This record gives sequence, structure tokens and C-alpha cells, in this order.
Amino acid sequence: MSSNAFSDVPYNRGEFSDISWLNQNPIQMNQISLEEAFSRLSFNHTPLGFNGYGLPPLSNRCDVGAIPSQNRGNVSLEELFCSAELQRKFRGGVLNELRNNSNGLNVTNNVRRNQRWVQQQNLNHRSIYDFRGRIMMLAMEQGGCRVLQEIMKRLKSQEEISFIFVELINNVMELMMNPFGNYVFQKLVEICSEQQRTHIILVVTNSDFHFVTMCLDIHGTRAVQKLLEHVTTQEQRSLIMSALSPDAVALTKDPNGIHVVEHCLKHFSNEDNRASIVSDGRLSLQYLLNVVANNCFEIATDKSGCCVMHHCLDYAQGETKELLMAEIIVNASLLSEDCYGNYVVQHLVAMKIPRVTENLLRQLEGKFLFLSCNKYGSNVVERIFLVSEEQYSARIILELLHNPNVSRLLIDPFGNYVTKTALMVSKGAIHNAILDLIQLHSAMMRSNIYGKKLLDRVDSGKIRHM
Repeated sequence: MSSNAFSDVPYNRGEFSDISWLNQNPIQMNQISLEEAFSRLSFNHTPLGFNGYGLPPLSNRCDVGAIPSQNRGNVSLEELFCSAELQRKFRGGVLNELRNNSNGLNVTNNVRRNQRWVQQQNLNHRSIYDFRGRIMMLAMEQGGCRVLQEIMKRLKSQEEISFIFVELINNVMELMMNPFGNYVFQKLVEICSEQQRTHIILVVTNSDFHFVTMCLDIHGTRAVQKLLEHVTTQEQRSLIMSALSPDAVALTKDPNGIHVVEHCLKHFSNEDNRASIVSDGRLSLQYLLNVVANNCFEIATDKSGCCVMHHCLDYAQGETKELLMAEIIVNASLLSEDCYGNYVVQHLVAMKIPRVTENLLRQLEGKFLFLSCNKYGSNVVERIFLVSEEQYSARIILELLHNPNVSRLLIDPFGNYVTKTALMVSKGAIHNAILDLIQLHSAMMRSNIYGKKLLDRVDSGKIRHM
């Protein structure tokens, strides 16, 4: 067969089985028997009734010796697989190339193109019923999963959908965590019925295999998120909440798991948010939020967990939201000093709920000078200045001015930013008191890099009132 016979057929290096042995040098190649060489050419997707070569049984093939070798490269692709005789020619042509071609890489590329063509011709135009018993195998391979997705898009009847469902349901957990199979699972979730989705949820939540483990997997999390998007009944939500809630902390602290929690918050109805146990005794979303609230500090001080806390505050309602805010306020001092926890406190301040801000300031009272000189706490103090009402800003500034160590703010790497922001938001007597403080310690500030910068900004009038 000509080495260019399949030059126009696109292929993907990742879609074929290992044939690295073809890259051996010619001496090593000659030591491999031709039958052994061809037996290594495994087609990933062999149709029903075909053997390992992707060809009909030997009894249906003609003798390759009866075909002139000079004619073996003059057959079109369509004709090549239309008869037993020409299929035999295809096999003979590949073997001849293995025997005569001195460039192992060219042989490898040609074989890969051949395999790609066989896959397309044998799969794309077949009925779904032709793959009975092989759908799981196809779903777990790159080329096969693409073909299955295309076939599933064209399915019209519930009978065809049920056929695929039955083929996959017993291995659905393995499918969800497979790098290719998870895409087939997502398509299955889109087309199957509500009853079938309930069946899937029962399988993945009641099995010995831990459902949360799938949520933490880079492929499994995509499959679970797609499943959450199509949850429609209280029974389905309850089953998922029962499986997720005991391990909510692990989910919130994992870069894959947080997306599952966020999908629960986004796609589950507000009705689930109002009571941890609904009338029929099943769990709802609030049960998961209660677990988050009870582990507030551990979650809020985690890189991924602090983002989850933001979403929980935004989506929670009623008593659950009150519990979340109360837990953040109780831990506000330690959270404000943390590299991640300070963002949770800032988010709480940005919600602009007067009673919440009042409780927060009461919790932090007497600690504002320390927080103002802290790398992360200073961000919290500045956020209160910028987004809260004037009375709260004035209250904090007065506490700072009455502290005997207030001059520390003027030369501190972080405190000088708090001073600058205090000048921006303050008015009247409080504003003048800050200016007097700066004037009193100006000599000290000129000998310090941070104090000098603050003094220069004040003298140049660059600090403006908001």
C-alpha cells in the first residue's frame, strides 16, 4: 500500500493504542515476525463480528498470494473495506510496509491514519444497537466517547436512551471518574428521564464507593456538577445532601470539591434553604450549610474554603444565614489576622447590614490598633472605613487616637495605609485630629520610609476626602 494512501485522513496521536514498537530501527524490525507485527496493530474500536485485525474471519478472505503486489496500492478507501478480497489486500499492504519501509516513524503514522479511518467508518454511521455489550468500552476511550456523544445527540426514542442507560448504569461510577467516560455520562444525564436520573443518584450515593471521592476527583467533579444541574425533585436533592453533608468540610477545602458545593447552592431551590428537615424527614440544603457554619474557622482560613464562605453568605437565608454570620463574628479577631480569613470578614462588612457591622465592631473593640498594623488585619480596618457608615468609621478612628501607641500607625508598613484611608473618610474635628497627630510626629516620620511617604502625600494634598 502506498505510504500516502491515507494522507488526507486526520488523526490524533492520543487516540490509538501503544504502537511505539514500530519506531524500532530496521534491524530490530526485521527480527519481528510479520504475523506478530500485525497482531500488535490493535484497533481501539472493533465492530461486532470482527476479529482483532478489524477484518472478517479468515474463512471469508482470499489468498493474499493470488493478488499481484503491484496492484495493492491502487485501491480506493471505500473499495478497500467493501469485500473480503480487498480487506485481505489491506492486510497484505500493511505487512509489506512493515517489511520494506526503512522509516519506522512513517509506518507508525500510516497505521495511525488507517486506524482513525477504520474508527470513523465503522462507528459513526452505525445504529446504537450495533454496539451492544461494547458501549462501556467505547465510552472509556477518546475516540469512542466522541462517537458515542454524537450518536446520543441523534437519539429520538426513549427506547434507544434506555438501551444506553442499561448498558452504562452498572459501571456509572467508573464512568464518571474516567477522563473520557465522564463526557458520555454528562450527555447521558442530559437525555435520560427523571426516573433514570433518580436511579443514577441512588447508585452513586448508596454504593460502597464514596460519593465525595468522586466530587474531589478532577474528572468526577465535572460529572457530579452536571448531575446537580439536572436535579429536579426533592427526593433527588435529599439523597445528594445526605451523601455530601457529612464530608462538607473536605469538599470546601478542595479545589475540585468547592465547585460541587457552589453548584448545590446555585441549582438547588430556595425552598431547600428554609429548613434543615423538611416535612417528610428528608435532608435539605440547610443541613449542609449548618455543617459549614459549625466548622466556620477551619473553612474560612483555607484557600478554597474562604471562597465557599462567600457563596454560602450570598445564598443562605433565614436562620442559616444568621448562624453563618454569627460564627464569623465570633471568630472575627482571628479571621482578620489570617491570610484567607480576612477576606471572609471583609465580605461580611461589604454586605452592609447595620446590626451585623455593629456586632462586628463590638467583637473587635480594643484591637483596632493591633489589626491596623497587621498585614491582613489592616485590610479589614480599611474595608470598614470605605464601605460602612460614617458613624462606624468615626468610632474606630477615635479608638485609635486615644491609644497611647497611636504614633506607631504613622511609621508602620501597614498602619500608614490605614492612616491615609482614615484621612480620606473622616470629617470635621476627627479629620483635624489626625492632621494634628501627623504634624506632632512629623520629625519622626521624616526619618522613616513609610512615614515619609505618608507625610509627602499630606503635604502635597494628594489625600482627598471621599
